Amino acid sequence: MSKTFKFEVVSPTGIFFQDDVDFISFHAITGDIGIMANHEPMLIAVKPCTLEIEKDKKKKHAYISEGVIEVTRTKVSAIVDFAGWPDKLNTDLILKEQRRAEEELESGKHDLERKAELTASIERTRAAMKTASIRD
Repeated sequence: MSKTFKFEVVSPTGIFFQDDVDFISFHAITGDIGIMANHEPMLIAVKPCTLEIEKDKKKKHAYISEGVIEVTRTKVSAIVDFAGWPDKLNTDLILKEQRRAEEELESGKHDLERKAELTASIERTRAAMKTASIRD
C-alpha cells in the first residue's frame, strides 16, 4: 500500500499545486480533517483556512478559500475559489478588506443576505491573515 497520494489544488486561474504527498489537513464545515493515502472516497465542503501539506516529513502551508475537496481512489483534488502561498498574500489588501467588511457590518445598514456576505468576507480575511503569518 502506497504511503503517498496524488494531490492537486485547482482555482479558477489554474493548477495552484500538484504533487505526490503524504498527508494534508484543512478546515471543513464540519471541523478539521486530515487525509492520508487510501482514504475512503468522499466530497468535503471546505471553509477558508490554512491548508497543510506534508511530504517527506516537511510541511508546506497555503491559504485556500471556499470550495470542495474530492477524495477518489486515485487522487485528492481541492477545488477552491482562491489559493495562495503565505509569502505571496497581500496583507495590506487583506486587512483593508477586513476593516471595510467589519465597519459595514457594525453599521447595521444591511439585510440578512448582506450580513452573511460580510461575515463570510471577515472569515476569509482572518483565515488569510493567519496563513500569511506562517513561514515555511
